[in-house]
Amino acid sequence: MRADVASGELTAATALWRRLRQERAAAATLVLAVATPVAAARYLAHRIHDRLEPALTRALGVDAHVGGFEAGLTGNVTVAELRIGDLLSADAVEAAVSLDSLLAGELTPDEIRVTHPRLRAVADRDGREVWRQVLARLAARRSHGGTGGAGRRLRRIVVSGGDLVADVRGVRVRAGDVELHPSGHGVRIVTGAVTMAAAGNGWHLDGALTRVGADVRLPELAVERAAMVGGTATFDLGGPAMALRDLTVVGGGDRGWRLTGTVDDAGAPRPFAAALAADAGARRLAIAGERVPLAVLAPVSGALTLGDARASGQIALALDRGLWLRGALELVGARLEHPAVADAPVDLDGAITVAAHRTGDRVELERLTLRRGAATTELAGWLRWGGHGPTAGALDVAVPDARCRDLLDAVPAALRGHLDAMVVRGTIGGHAHATLDLDAELGDGVHLDLDLDNRCEVVADPPEVDPRRLAGVVEHRFPDGTRAAVGPGIGDWVTLATLPAHVRGALVAAEDARFWDHAGFDLAQIARSLEIDLREDRLARGGSTISQQLVKNAFLHQRRTLARKLEEAVLTWRLEAVLPKTTILERYLNVIELGPGVYGLAAAARHWFGCAPAQLTVRQVAFLAALTPAPRTISARLAAGHKLDPDTAQRIDVVLRAMRRAGVIDASTAHAAAGAPLEFRPAALGR
Repeated sequence: MRADVASGELTAATALWRRLRQERAAAATLVLAVATPVAAARYLAHRIHDRLEPALTRALGVDAHVGGFEAGLTGNVTVAELRIGDLLSADAVEAAVSLDSLLAGELTPDEIRVTHPRLRAVADRDGREVWRQVLARLAARRSHGGTGGAGRRLRRIVVSGGDLVADVRGVRVRAGDVELHPSGHGVRIVTGAVTMAAAGNGWHLDGALTRVGADVRLPELAVERAAMVGGTATFDLGGPAMALRDLTVVGGGDRGWRLTGTVDDAGAPRPFAAALAADAGARRLAIAGERVPLAVLAPVSGALTLGDARASGQIALALDRGLWLRGALELVGARLEHPAVADAPVDLDGAITVAAHRTGDRVELERLTLRRGAATTELAGWLRWGGHGPTAGALDVAVPDARCRDLLDAVPAALRGHLDAMVVRGTIGGHAHATLDLDAELGDGVHLDLDLDNRCEVVADPPEVDPRRLAGVVEHRFPDGTRAAVGPGIGDWVTLATLPAHVRGALVAAEDARFWDHAGFDLAQIARSLEIDLREDRLARGGSTISQQLVKNAFLHQRRTLARKLEEAVLTWRLEAVLPKTTILERYLNVIELGPGVYGLAAAARHWFGCAPAQLTVRQVAFLAALTPAPRTISARLAAGHKLDPDTAQRIDVVLRAMRRAGVIDASTAHAAAGAPLEFRPAALGR
């Protein structure tokens, strides 16, 4: 009995002891559960505010701020309101340390979660990019063992609670589902949907991508590999926007970049591709597309109208000790609108192949081929630039044999004018060569050569500009807009046979000394005029022959345009082909402007000197020839001063010397004329 009681008491005591031990364990666990976070919090508070923030500031080189924290028994530590200078801010950063890391005695986090991060990477007031300096400092600490021991490697950084928002060099990026996987030399970035926006001086870009993956080397931020898919973008320069679809971007490192996609052309997808590469200091860009709309370039295209333009082909640019250009493009729908070109828009449909490069102040045109319709023009040459323009160069232009009608049809309609009605047959081809050297003596700086095999036959001239009409009486439109019948036997008409040699020869010597020798064009005078214009950097001198001036006065408007010069050239060729030189000169002398509203030699002799043309002295006719470059301006100057001014007197001396060189007068006559008085009618001087 006693033994049983004793055994029962022992059992009860044992049970009580066990219960007390369990209660003590529970109490100890409770104390630990409460005290550990509190102790950890107090410890971390000291570490964060007194040591972590200064340490981060020293490590990063910019001010760091931590607003608060939480510490859990599972090894999670959350830092709230983290701010790293102006570069990075986040609502919270949670570092998760796994159980096996804790059991191994390692406190390196396996994963970091960043809530609502905002990244802003811009240059400071001195142009320094602070974010690059921060990355460099971190990389230096890492390479010198500054990461604090040999803990396990951080597996990934996850953006949670919102998208990653970054403002890098003016490009604003928002990315969702972002994961960063650190590696030995950088980080692998994987994202979900990405949107971006960028703007500059007059341009704006908006884009989106479905997914992005990239390996980035730190601290250089060099992309070693990347793939971006499912892209769309809109780009505008202040006008119509270009919409891009189905974009895929791959590349990185030495492989460069390749972008493929389509351009939205009013609902039709137009494929295009672009490649960008850089190595050893060279940068290359290649673009290829099929009927790519160019309307987006309209705000910066100047005189080019690109609203309906499309381009097909490829073009490549390279920067490697100079600028290199290669390409072959076909252009449709582009137009050129400029008053110096034509009165109407000029369509530029055609194909162009180009190979050129620029090194220093020299541009080398290896090849430029223009094809329009059945006509082809080939150009090659070089040009050297100085402080105010070109100083030296050479240009070769070749037109392979073509049917005359094909060549005429290849000229844009806005430039053809009256020539559109010309009926031609036969073939034409040729070669032109020009050289420029402004370091040479005046008069030897520009040379022009033309070898033209012209077998064109005109079956019918355009009725309105038929040169044969100038042999008879026709209605003439004068520069002031007045019209009058002009021709043999009408009004003041003067025949060449009635004029003394010095009268009919003065204007030839002054305006076109080789009139009797050339076929309508004087390449030597054109070259000299071009040289003077280039040296003086302005249109200082014209190179038109008497035949060209007659065509302009008889058939064309007075405005200087490319269209007028083209018509003038063809009609001058026709004029010289169908009329004798004497008829051309006689018509010219009867319509030339020699004063305000004064047209023709007879009217001029009467207006200025009150005499007939045959009675003009050498000095008087030299004065009339001196008027030809600017009759209205010179007349106004004389009327303002009521006498001959020094500039005009000097011009008369120039004409007298030209007459002497041409053999129109001899030396003694020239000397006498230079000192002869010049008496004007008072009315001519406004008296």
